[in-house]
Amino acid sequence: MPQLVIVTGPIAAGKNTVAERLARQLTDIGSTVVIADVDEVAAMVGPPGAGPAGLWFAAHEAHGAMVGQWMRSEVDCVVAVGPFHTEQERTALTRTLPADAPVLWVVVDAPVSVTLARAQADPTRALSRDPTFHHSRHRHYRELLPTIPADRTFDSAELTAEQIAAEIARELAGQPSAPSKSRRYSP
Repeated sequence: MPQLVIVTGPIAAGKNTVAERLARQLTDIGSTVVIADVDEVAAMVGPPGAGPAGLWFAAHEAHGAMVGQWMRSEVDCVVAVGPFHTEQERTALTRTLPADAPVLWVVVDAPVSVTLARAQADPTRALSRDPTFHHSRHRHYRELLPTIPADRTFDSAELTAEQIAAEIARELAGQPSAPSKSRRYSP
């Protein structure tokens, strides 16, 4: 059965970059890896989009079904990426998993000053570039953070995506981790 790595955190913390670096590191050693990003599933909804159409949670459910199916395949690792902050979002992700699925929960975190600057510097981002929206979503994430499962938490303001991915790969290989620069921020 594949290993499932769930990567979550606030907007623009570097979740997708970490997932891409992890996939590259694992494929370099011969593993097959699937990256399943909930935002890509939500993007399947035509204009006005999943959020405005009231289909954001339906995208989470579709994403969870897709992850569950990949976990029944012959791939070595599935990396699920997204804002799995609420119990409802986590249930949508995990309800179709095989009962004995090995899961590693990873939180990639960064302070709002860092994530907002990253979002505003990325011309491909839309609503997350708006300071009011960004601060609101970040505050919501911080409120829910104590309830989010985390086997490992990394500060992407202090560690590069490559370093975080290397730590996750070591964890998956059962090797000792390097001294961690992980932490959780207070609200």
